[in-house]
Amino acid sequence: MGSIPPVQLVGLSIVFFLPVVAPSLFGWVNGFLSVPVLYVLLAYGYASGGASLRVSLFFVGIASLLMQRLDIFLFTLTMVPLGISLHASASQREQAATSGLKGVFVLTVSWLIFWTGFGIATDTNPYVSLIKALDLGFQQTLALYSSKDAGLTPEMVYNLQILTNNLRETLPRLMPGLLASAVLITVWVNMVLGNRLMARTHAAPWGFYDTWKLPEQLVWLPIAATVAAMAGQGVILDTGLNLLLVSAILYLFQGLAVLFALLKRWRVPAFARALLYGFLLIQSYSLLLLAVLGLCDVWFNLRHKSNER
Repeated sequence: MGSIPPVQLVGLSIVFFLPVVAPSLFGWVNGFLSVPVLYVLLAYGYASGGASLRVSLFFVGIASLLMQRLDIFLFTLTMVPLGISLHASASQREQAATSGLKGVFVLTVSWLIFWTGFGIATDTNPYVSLIKALDLGFQQTLALYSSKDAGLTPEMVYNLQILTNNLRETLPRLMPGLLASAVLITVWVNMVLGNRLMARTHAAPWGFYDTWKLPEQLVWLPIAATVAAMAGQGVILDTGLNLLLVSAILYLFQGLAVLFALLKRWRVPAFARALLYGFLLIQSYSLLLLAVLGLCDVWFNLRHKSNER
């Protein structure tokens, strides 16, 4: 397939270097670093693309070491296995759901290895530290808005105290589901962006997004989670709530695919689509509606019915 052009090699190095040189400004880039890995491997082949990737990462690693930011660079490396996994799935022409499942497993293992090593090196428990940091943030926020300088009425301060206490109690219970959701969203974003990028330059490895579909057997996950959340107590209740959160994220992805398919079938103009997407972003309940739409697709096959008309 040929070697990667020098300009793209430099660009690849810059993308991986940005979170290292300015983490406060470009730390968010870490969440998308599997996209360039996937692109390079698919566009230039595993041998040539992989060699270019190793050269790029080598120089970024040296620069990170000189800047004494090796820990940040090591975290960026956790996205590389996900890119390799997605490339392997795309090369084998696996479905999007299968590729995503493998990607979730790979990213979970990568992050577990990194944070375990980080915890050993710093003699801390990253999970406990995260919980404590969030709890401290809630306390500081409550103290700030409860002060006289904030100008809030006693009734508003009281309601804020109730809300803050509820969050401090609920958030640790939902943290496993929130972390799992973060993994799911990260894999999904990298798959969508990588698929879109390859569609513009070569060919989409997983086809159009409006055709992506979850396995039908997965519908038992939200059903079991709902039963556990409604009938359980203690650990069972918390497990059900966390599984419900994960289920909502998964079927949100499918709901978006259904929405895109319906808009495409109905030939909705681009301007109207943009207005609809903007409306969905500003409405607090829109994500739940999309998740319900994705769940309904399992039983009513909305995209198939739309295509028959």
